[in-house]
Amino acid sequence: MPAKTLLIGLDGADHNLIDRMIDAGELPNFAALRGRLVEQEVENDPGQGNGQFWTSVAIGGNPAHHGRYFYIQFNPKTYDIQMCEDLDLPELKPFWKTLDEEGYRASIVDWYKMPVTPLENGVVMHRWFAHEPLTASVFHPPEMASVAAQYVEADPIAEGFASQPRDTAEKLQDFLDRLLQRVDIKQQFYADQLRQKDWDIYIACFGEAHNAGHYFIQLEDEGHALHDPEIASHVKAPLRQTYRKLDNAIGELIDAAGDDAQIFVLGGPGMGRFVSANGALEEICRRVDLGYEAPLSTAETAKKTYHSLVPETLRRRLGPLARAVKRQIAGSDFKKRRFFFVPHNDNSGGVRINLKGRERFGIIQRGPEYEALIEEITKGVSSFINPETGRSIVERVVNVDKEFDGPHRDWLPDLFIEWDKTNTAANFSTLISVKFGEVSQPPHSRTGDHEKFGFFWAPAAYATETPQRPADITPVLMKAVRQTATPSTGADLTGEEQVLVS
Repeated sequence: MPAKTLLIGLDGADHNLIDRMIDAGELPNFAALRGRLVEQEVENDPGQGNGQFWTSVAIGGNPAHHGRYFYIQFNPKTYDIQMCEDLDLPELKPFWKTLDEEGYRASIVDWYKMPVTPLENGVVMHRWFAHEPLTASVFHPPEMASVAAQYVEADPIAEGFASQPRDTAEKLQDFLDRLLQRVDIKQQFYADQLRQKDWDIYIACFGEAHNAGHYFIQLEDEGHALHDPEIASHVKAPLRQTYRKLDNAIGELIDAAGDDAQIFVLGGPGMGRFVSANGALEEICRRVDLGYEAPLSTAETAKKTYHSLVPETLRRRLGPLARAVKRQIAGSDFKKRRFFFVPHNDNSGGVRINLKGRERFGIIQRGPEYEALIEEITKGVSSFINPETGRSIVERVVNVDKEFDGPHRDWLPDLFIEWDKTNTAANFSTLISVKFGEVSQPPHSRTGDHEKFGFFWAPAAYATETPQRPADITPVLMKAVRQTATPSTGADLTGEEQVLVS
């Protein structure tokens, strides 16, 4: 049998859109799956983004167990913002590694933010067709690189392409065509792998709904402030085209997996309008910390000078280098501050307190001083109003100490600030506080961003307990593999779900 368990991963897929398209008769393979599986909505951990969702499922633990909340994070020793790969973060042990050690045969391709861990009995392909490639593809065993190369010489969406301007119908259509081409390539690769080999679990992931949701949502959302009817008449229903293409791929994979395969679907978090104050949070934190009339930070002064001297077209090409320099400058300012912003997924902002005993140059004492500062930050950021609605820009402030418990909590910020998107047609542009004045932020290249919910479809036998959070999904998948497959080694199977960080 080609596969005993097939998990189809749909990074960034929106279950609300899938349901509407099923009801409209547009997704026959999704509809057939929905008819045989139990639908379960999965709420993401508070204040978290897409990368954390997939990492938490991979290890069966919340962010305090894996220490990841974004692809770049704050280093408390140097006050720099660095790529996660360059930080001394805890080593991760994904659930497929545990299964591999027990003797099961697993293949995992393009799990978003995947822990890159070689397997003794299986295959791992990481960042083959990534959402936005930041590092090179990784293949275990290495010869899988040549196998993959038989299907495509290079990613149809070249590195950095997703950050380029798409301000015409022609550019948007070209981007869509490349996305759809990627689905076709993966469909053929996955189907061949499933038919040619036997797997105890095969995990086939697609990231194209993620890209489409970030860059095409305004073309199908007529209430979006950036909706352009002229472009929408030329680039027709790009989200629906993407989901129909995924539907075709799902049908092929199910056929290739065989009639007896157990099918699971993991998707999301879904997409809505891009509404965020992350582009203004650095200045908001500065004003709340130091006062409205405090001089600009070194980083902000350098940013203004840079923008006045360097043309926009050149700034776009120099973007990664400029952001790295800015982060280095900001680090020197952070050492003197009570608290400061840290980069995070745009669905919520991250705020770090300069805490004694944790940060190298900590200022704030844990206890009453720390708690009082959390209250001050919460009130200060919440005082900023969205002029479009008259509402606070803040929906909820997540106190990390109260929401997350785990051995690596100190890698996380102290607060995640979830932005209020209510009745807002597009991204915040100007934010106003009676106490702290007016703050503006530049337009963002993305028009859509992640919502709070993902989804998990499972056979009825494995859907007796509804998963509440991403980490709840992991033991369900492990149970399915252990109950339907026989390991190829004499590993001692105790049934214990020891999946967390090793």
